[in-house]
Amino acid sequence: MGMEMVVSWGLALVPVLVLTLVFTWLDVFKLMSRWELLTLLVLGGLVAGIAYPISGAFLDTLPIGFNLYSRFVAPWIEEAIKAVIMIALFRMNRIGYKLDAVISGFAIGAGFSVVENIFYLTIFPQYNTGTWLVRGFGTATMHGTTLAVLAAIAHEFAERETREAAGDFDFHLYWFIPGYAAAVALHTLFNQFPNRPLTAMMGTMLIAPLILIGILNFGTAEAQSWLEEEYKEHRAQLAALRAGNWPDGPAGSKIAALAGRLDREGSKRVHRYWELMAWLVAEAEETLIEEAAGDAVFDPAKIRAAISELEGLKRALGRSTFTALKALLPFSRNDYWEVNELRQRLTGR
Repeated sequence: MGMEMVVSWGLALVPVLVLTLVFTWLDVFKLMSRWELLTLLVLGGLVAGIAYPISGAFLDTLPIGFNLYSRFVAPWIEEAIKAVIMIALFRMNRIGYKLDAVISGFAIGAGFSVVENIFYLTIFPQYNTGTWLVRGFGTATMHGTTLAVLAAIAHEFAERETREAAGDFDFHLYWFIPGYAAAVALHTLFNQFPNRPLTAMMGTMLIAPLILIGILNFGTAEAQSWLEEEYKEHRAQLAALRAGNWPDGPAGSKIAALAGRLDREGSKRVHRYWELMAWLVAEAEETLIEEAAGDAVFDPAKIRAAISELEGLKRALGRSTFTALKALLPFSRNDYWEVNELRQRLTGR
C-alpha cells in the first residue's frame, strides 16, 4: 500500500471516529462503555452494508440519473435505514438520557460512514486525496449528525412515556417522524453541492459540532435536573419501605392490596422486592450524580448481593404474582435503564 493510499484511507475513515471519541469524552456521566461504542459502530457498519445494494437497486430502477438520485432520493433511503437501529434501541430501552441518544446516534452514523467509505475506497481507488478529505470530514460527519439529530428529537417526544411508570409505557413510531424529517432535510441540504464539495464539507464541519455540542449541553443539564428530582423521590420511597410502611400514592395502595391477598411470606417478599428495587434505582442515580461531579463511588459487592436477592425473590413470588407486582411498581423505563447502567459499571461493559 503506497503512501498516497494510506493517506486516502486515513482521511476517509479516521476523522469521524475521532469525533465520535470526542463526543463520548464530553459525556459527564460516562454512559458509553468501549464495548457499547464498538457495538454501535458495528451496527452502523452493518446497516451501511444493507443500504449499499438497496441504493444500487433504486438507482438502477429510477430513470433520474445519479446526480438527482443523490440529491433528492438517497437521503430518504439512507436515513430510514439508519433510523431502524435507533428505533430498535429505543424499543429495547437502551436509550436513557438525551445525551445518550445523541452519542448513540452519532456512533451509528459514524459506523455507517466508515463502511460506506470503505466501499468507495475499494471501488474507486483512483480518486484523489481531495475526494477522501471531503468524504472523511464532510460526508462522514453528516451521517453521524443526521442520526444524532433524529435521536435527540425522538427522545424529546418519547420522554413523557419513558419517565412514567413502566407498566403504563406505550411505544409509538410517530416519535421518530419529526426527527426523520429533520435528518432527511439536513442530508438533502448537504447533497445539494455536488460541484462544490469543499463548501459542503466546510459547512458541515462548522455547523455540525455546534449543533451536537449544544444538544449535549442541553441534555446534560436536563439529565442532572431529572436525577436530582428523582433521586429525592426514590430516597423518600426507600425510607418509607425501610420503616415497614407502604409509600403514599396510588402505587403504594395497589401494591399493598396485592400483598394483602398473599400469605405472610408472600407479603414480605413483595415489600422486600420493592425496597431492594428502590435502593438499586437510588444507588444508580447517586452514582450518576457522583460521576458528573468526578468522584463516583459504589460498592460492587452490595449491588451484586441486591441483584442476586431480587432474582431469588422473583422466583419465590412466582410468575403470575411477579408479573402483577412489576406492572404496579412506580419505576419508569428510565429507572430500569439507570439500573442497567449500574450493572454495566460492575463489569466495565
